[in-house]
Amino acid sequence: MRKFSSLCFSVFLLSFIWVSSAQQHQRTIVIDAGHGGKDPGNVQENVQEKDVTFQLSNRLKKAAEEKGYQVILLREIDEYMSLNDRIEKINEIQPYLVLSLHANAANNASKKGIEVYSAEGEELSTIHLNFISKLIHSLANHTVYKDIKLQQANFKILRESNHPAFMVEFGFMSNPEDLAYMKSKKGQQEIAKALAASL
Repeated sequence: MRKFSSLCFSVFLLSFIWVSSAQQHQRTIVIDAGHGGKDPGNVQENVQEKDVTFQLSNRLKKAAEEKGYQVILLREIDEYMSLNDRIEKINEIQPYLVLSLHANAANNASKKGIEVYSAEGEELSTIHLNFISKLIHSLANHTVYKDIKLQQANFKILRESNHPAFMVEFGFMSNPEDLAYMKSKKGQQEIAKALAASL
């Protein structure tokens, strides 16, 4: 009887550990602040993309944690990380969701707005389709951006992540209005709030 009780307890403990681990993965989000270190990304008016993405990633981390999510930043300082290193870390963490943050640029300075990318040809689950719908709605309601485009692309970080990943290009640095908004504390707080509200 004692052996049977011990066996039951062991099975219960293993089940609890497995469920807890699964629940943890379901609440884990990876935020990839684009560029970093020797790679500044786009540069406009002495503003470097790597700095804006890093600032926004920290604001988003705080907002998502307030909603109960475990948030892991791929880079916590201004350092260079290769795409392969980023992908390896993402697949090791096994998150519920990956958000890769970038800022756009174009030769046409009048071009503005947000672009959201998923992997080309990827079939998304109902949960993640719902996330995209909420994301577009949230960005339109909580930020100055009204032109939000949903697209698919063959970006490496989207293609090779084993977990649902989305790239958010939060405005055009080549557009003076977008640049002023994304580098401001108010703009970053609004974008972070909108992203967190969609989780």
